[in-house]
Amino acid sequence: MAVSKWETGRSAPDIALLEPLAEALEASVVEILKGEKIEKERIVPASDEVIVKTMKKGKHRWRLAVAAFIIVIIPVFMFGLLLALSYPEFDFLRSVPVKDEERIVGTVEEAFGDTYENLDNLRIVKEVRKADYYFYLMQHGDGVIMAVFNKDKLFDSRIALIAGTGSTSPDEIGLYSMGERQHKINAFFGYGMTDESYSYYYRGVKSSKKIDDEYVLDVLIDYDHSYTNASIIYND
Repeated sequence: MAVSKWETGRSAPDIALLEPLAEALEASVVEILKGEKIEKERIVPASDEVIVKTMKKGKHRWRLAVAAFIIVIIPVFMFGLLLALSYPEFDFLRSVPVKDEERIVGTVEEAFGDTYENLDNLRIVKEVRKADYYFYLMQHGDGVIMAVFNKDKLFDSRIALIAGTGSTSPDEIGLYSMGERQHKINAFFGYGMTDESYSYYYRGVKSSKKIDDEYVLDVLIDYDHSYTNASIIYND
């Protein structure tokens, strides 16, 4: 079968077999490779040895190239992949499915567990989505936590926690401001509201917001690089 493949050109003898094969056939390596008889006068002295050494060197170089690829290129690629995954825009490793409330709550519990002791009954009471941001107001035994998640850049169905703050004072509006990439975010939040509305200043204009229930979660996002800070108006 092997000889048939050599004869039809589908394969060639292994380099290690060339010299023994040439000796057995009383031919030269050149003749075996060429596939025809060559006049002795046309065969360069020591050509068999030169050809075999050259082919072995070529095979050795190929093995070195493969080894270099495995030793150098693959680790570099893996390092680059890990670096990309750790970059803020690639949040997959620290993200959760946007529809999985249990894991969203669990992420906030883990992040704020050292700050608040009574988080056993943490639950989402209000949610606001704006652009690629998800804002959650969560109630726990001692107050509320306002958590900000950002949509993963590669996986639209996943979000990652990027910021948050809490409040333990009922019937009081809190304001959380943050700069995120090209946006400035102002988030109003609170719980246990007894008033029907609250007021604030934003871009020099006084505005009022109606309180629909006992929870407040309202978000303003600047998209024009103005980075405007809002401020709460507290009634005397």
